[in-house]
Amino acid sequence: MTGVEDGSEHRTTDRMDLALQISIPGQEGKTVNISASGVYFEVVTSDMNAFSTGTTLPIKIDAVTNTPGCDERKVKLHGQGLIVRNEIKDVTGDGNRLGIALEFKDRLEISVDEP
Repeated sequence: MTGVEDGSEHRTTDRMDLALQISIPGQEGKTVNISASGVYFEVVTSDMNAFSTGTTLPIKIDAVTNTPGCDERKVKLHGQGLIVRNEIKDVTGDGNRLGIALEFKDRLEISVDEP
């Protein structure tokens, strides 16, 4: 996940625009998009150092399946990722709203809550 703004990005995997809950130590955020190789998410924080480029973070992403004719199931993806880019999107009363590009270090583990 690189930050080229002119549209000449060279991605190896397709991204899906999905707003999912993402958890990192001491923080909650929302994904903007996700691919097999990484995720871009937003978080509001006053701890800018926790999201410095080059930092490795454990993550957990929560999703819900909506297959017609089947029970709804909760899916959890968890693993680690390396912050490859960050940017201040906005300044709020609760801290800075950051956009974080995170590259997965390994494949994410998947667990499913049974209905």
